Amino acid sequence: MKIVAIIPARGGSKRLVNKNIYPLMEKPLIKWTIDAAKNSKFIQDIYVTTDCDNIKQVVIDDCKIIERPIELGLDHIWMQEPITHAVEQIEDLQDDDLVVILQANSPEMNSETIDKCIQYTVDNNLWQMSTVDKNNTNNSHICVIRKNVCYHKGKANYNGFIQVDWIDVHTIDDIENVKQKLNIK
Repeated sequence: MKIVAIIPARGGSKRLVNKNIYPLMEKPLIKWTIDAAKNSKFIQDIYVTTDCDNIKQVVIDDCKIIERPIELGLDHIWMQEPITHAVEQIEDLQDDDLVVILQANSPEMNSETIDKCIQYTVDNNLWQMSTVDKNNTNNSHICVIRKNVCYHKGKANYNGFIQVDWIDVHTIDDIENVKQKLNIK
């Protein structure tokens, strides 16, 4: 089974400009996610799908880049479209291979939780596994899917969930909250 990570990272963030490369402890947010993926014991390749040259420059030495068409980086585009586009660019993926979608703006991301999500998907023969917050609301920090689920137009069956209470960074206040939570000065 092939297991790849895809990190969607468009350049058009509005609330926190350049959010995905905003520095936290002098490290761009996306690098926190990339480092967690690199330390996974299961992930074989890491891809960043982006439409932004600045993001490409930040990640070029750490992963493979998928050129996202500009129209797939617009505000009204649902995440499924750029993910499906990215999956179509990756050669040799079979229907049952796993695609691990990792949010670029989740600096609390860690390899242990990524691996737990992958293992849970495999052990339970799930089609899809997502992280949820303490209220059991899908927060999309991590989503593990079988390749064939990328093409579903509606609800996918055989879902699993793992709870994480991480901050999803969209504003400077979120950055400050992450610093407090991680005890960063």
